Amino acid sequence: MLVNTIQCPLCSDIIYSRARYDLHWCGCGNLGIDGGFDYVKISYNSKYVKMVPAVHEIDVAASKKELYDDWNTGADRFGIIKSTNND
Repeated sequence: MLVNTIQCPLCSDIIYSRARYDLHWCGCGNLGIDGGFDYVKISYNSKYVKMVPAVHEIDVAASKKELYDDWNTGADRFGIIKSTNND
């Protein structure tokens, strides 16, 4: 399933929203994305994030229903791709 993602310029996590009201934050808490498949809304801490990152599409190995259920049940298996950066 193609989802809209953004990558945090601070912690390098890639995040995406799984449902309309799923405001999903990166690991450092300075960048968030909301809207699921209905719209894209980006929230950020302007003290640390100086430029809003571009939105990209990636393919995740889950159906739209699986993504919604993951958010709705609080399972949280999807929505963030943690950075493996060791900087």
